[in-house]
Amino acid sequence: MLAAMSHILARVSRTSFPRSNALCRPFSNSAAPLDQKNDVAVREDDPADQPLENLANPYEKPKTKCILCAQNVKLDYKNARLLQQFVSNFSGRVYERHITGLCEKQQKLLLATISQSRRSGYMPIVIKDPRYLRDPKLFDPMRPIRPHPYA
Repeated sequence: MLAAMSHILARVSRTSFPRSNALCRPFSNSAAPLDQKNDVAVREDDPADQPLENLANPYEKPKTKCILCAQNVKLDYKNARLLQQFVSNFSGRVYERHITGLCEKQQKLLLATISQSRRSGYMPIVIKDPRYLRDPKLFDPMRPIRPHPYA
C-alpha cells in the first residue's frame, strides 16, 4: 500500500512540477559565499558621492491659487451677481469646494456671505435669479477642478 502511494505521489509531482533549468538553479550558485569580502574602499568625504541638496522636484505640480485669492476679490453680501456664480441654477445649493476650486478659507467665507445675502433679501433662497442666468461662468460644474474627496 505504501509503495503504491509513493508511486502515485512521484507521478503527480513529475507531471505537476516538471524540472526545468530556467526555473531551478543549483543551491550552490544561488548566493555568494559568506566569507568573501568586498575589496572596494569607500571614501566618505568624496563630494561626488554626496546627495545633491536644494534641488526642485521636477514632478511637483505648480501651486494653484483659487480665483478669489488670485484676483484679490472681496466677497460682499450685497454683490448678488458674484455670489450667484457659486449657486446651482436648478437646486439653489452652493457648489462644493472641489467644483468651485476655491481654497478652504474662501469657501467658508462664501457660505457665510451667501447665507447673509439670503437673509438680507439680496439673493433668493431656492432658485437662481433669472437675470443672472446668462452671466459668464467662472467654472463648469460638470467638470470639477479637483476630484471629489469621497469618490
